[in-house]
Amino acid sequence: MIIPFAPRRHFAALVLAIAGASAVHAQTVPDPLTCLLIPAHSSDIGSDRGGIVADVPVKRADYVQEGQVLVQLDDSLAKADLELAQINRDALGAKLDRSTALVDSKIISRDEIEQMRTDFAIAKAQADRAALQVSRAQVLAPYPGYISKVYVQNGELIGTQPLVQLIDIRTLKAELVFTSEAYGKIAIGDTLPIGVDLVNKVVDAKVTVVDPFLDASSNTFTITAEIDNADQALPAGASCRIAQ
Repeated sequence: MIIPFAPRRHFAALVLAIAGASAVHAQTVPDPLTCLLIPAHSSDIGSDRGGIVADVPVKRADYVQEGQVLVQLDDSLAKADLELAQINRDALGAKLDRSTALVDSKIISRDEIEQMRTDFAIAKAQADRAALQVSRAQVLAPYPGYISKVYVQNGELIGTQPLVQLIDIRTLKAELVFTSEAYGKIAIGDTLPIGVDLVNKVVDAKVTVVDPFLDASSNTFTITAEIDNADQALPAGASCRIAQ
């Protein structure tokens, strides 16, 4: 297919139209009732085992790396169980090695050897399980981020309740609440100019969620848009607006 020649000014206008197809002009969208920046990831970190808190090496506002220890539970009993399991495993392994050498001389039967192998495999699994219990006494950060809340202190007896709250602000979500008049004017994939007056910045936010329903009691709906905050220049929890 041959495209007819178009004047340069028409071609430039076409390029701009295509480039801005997904952008929403602020003038076409009513102001939201509320606009708030929240972390893309926020987790209440806990443990699947109970115990006594031995140490909490982090505090509010600390930045932690993935895998860093957030809470250390008392592991003295778990370490004792591990030592016993390792002793039993090593003893059965040595017995199996000695007995295997006697099979050809008919001093010990093959059935007895098979039973020893089974006992050794069970002892090895028990030692691995005990090692896992020791490692689970450490509560680790599942991703890098900031400690926003610490719920426990040294010496506390804990169950399955949250121990710390961790947030990742490298990506933020702008949650905007609109009245029904704005419904249909913003679609998933659109780009919104979001102003954050606290830090005097305007950033682009890509719409990822548009409620397919209205709240009957308030006649409102919510839109969520993601903001790249890799430089962490925008604080989570700040109010925002659609920049005019």
